[in-house]
Amino acid sequence: MLHLRRYKKAFFLILIVVALSFAVNATVHNRSLFGVLEHPVIFVVKPVHEAFSWISHRVRETVTSVSQLFYLKRENEALKEELQELLEYKHKFLEYSAENARLRRMLEFREKNSQYDMVAAEVIGRDPGNWFNVIIIDKGRKNGVTENMAVVTERGLVGYTMDVGDDWAKVLMLLDNRMSVSAMIQRTRDNGILKGNIAPAPPGCAKMVFLPADARIVKGDVVISSGLGGIVPKGILIGEVVEVKKESDNLTQYAIVKPAVDFQKLEEVFVIKGQRAVPGGE
Repeated sequence: MLHLRRYKKAFFLILIVVALSFAVNATVHNRSLFGVLEHPVIFVVKPVHEAFSWISHRVRETVTSVSQLFYLKRENEALKEELQELLEYKHKFLEYSAENARLRRMLEFREKNSQYDMVAAEVIGRDPGNWFNVIIIDKGRKNGVTENMAVVTERGLVGYTMDVGDDWAKVLMLLDNRMSVSAMIQRTRDNGILKGNIAPAPPGCAKMVFLPADARIVKGDVVISSGLGGIVPKGILIGEVVEVKKESDNLTQYAIVKPAVDFQKLEEVFVIKGQRAVPGGE
């Protein structure tokens, strides 16, 4: 049985070889027969060839897409870094511009008030125990700063020094209820005392007391320092009247004053150390 199978295999192999030889010989001597055989072969092979071509094309596209994807990813990361750098430059530019504008205003203020001996200082902190009403500046005794010196900005009066070290000083600001500054209604020349944020002054405002009962003070009147008391020179802007009322005894009246300075945004200030000597004066 085994020998019979071997003979069958040999017979089929011989048959295939003979058929191929016949086909080759026939196509060499007869081109028309080659054409007859070519069409069925092409019919069978063509779909396979097209399938392989499509697969090859898709593979190339996929490889190209993947490489482009990695390229785009790298390019995107580079653009993100550039954008971050530009944003940093923008922030720095805005910060420098704001600082430059503030310093220009302060310089103009200093030139307009050259009669005062002033030292510029930077706000470096706030008193933890009185965050909103006491600031700390970077100038002290080494710079000629002592207690009870007026502190101002180009917008107006901030307050005065209350505690001074070698290279720092604490400044009591206008809204503190310990504050007491001699003030004046600029239009009417009526004098009073600014007492800080005490009732019934709302947050962000100070109360000016001891104003004459017959003083014709109105909303919008400008309040300046009167120069009395020897701490704050005369004529420094303090703020604007937002409300006027009689005291309960009807002997005096008070004014609610909105300070000209925004105490939450202080960065640079001037300390007025004194009045400059007038040339040719005694």
